[in-house]
Amino acid sequence: MVMMTHALGWQEFWLPTMLFALATSASPGPVNIAAASSGIAFGLVRTLPQVLGATIGFSSLLVAMGLGMHALVASVPAIQTVLKGAGSVFLAYLAWKLWHASDTPSEIVTCKPPGMLEGAFAQWVNPKAWIVAASGIATYTYPGAAYGTSVIAMSIVFLVICFPSVGAWALFGAATRKLLRTERAVRRLNMAMSMLLLVSISTLFL
Repeated sequence: MVMMTHALGWQEFWLPTMLFALATSASPGPVNIAAASSGIAFGLVRTLPQVLGATIGFSSLLVAMGLGMHALVASVPAIQTVLKGAGSVFLAYLAWKLWHASDTPSEIVTCKPPGMLEGAFAQWVNPKAWIVAASGIATYTYPGAAYGTSVIAMSIVFLVICFPSVGAWALFGAATRKLLRTERAVRRLNMAMSMLLLVSISTLFL
């Protein structure tokens, strides 16, 4: 790690990459809204596997993109269409699942929240995640012999920053749930967040 830090400059790589990771990981998007919705419906602790899955999912996607998958996607436009369609369907499924959990108060405790695999898969089919990964690789990686090192370093940066960023959305949802006085208010907020997730999905096609 010391050699990697020495090879990749602080001002040239680490600081810009960390700021990029923070801005993109913490900004509103389908995965973050899903985490907030899950936090409202299931609480913070039961949402953490989803947050961890989203973190690992994006870091692995970043490595895959860095190894050349972005070139395949760019050369075959149909892949982008399939990813957008599959991602929208899966994220809509998450919205439906969270809406369904809010229908009956007792189901909020017994219904199974989105897990680690669902969190990871949500990143792999999230068009925003692909755009962020491709943009980061094109902008912040080093050319030549240092390319592979910079890709791995960037994935580590996102691994560290993505978890608390997505987790903050889950915490927000859980904290909001505790502030509400009645089960009816919790159900309405769950429904509103589920609708917001659907709206965020629609923006992918604009």
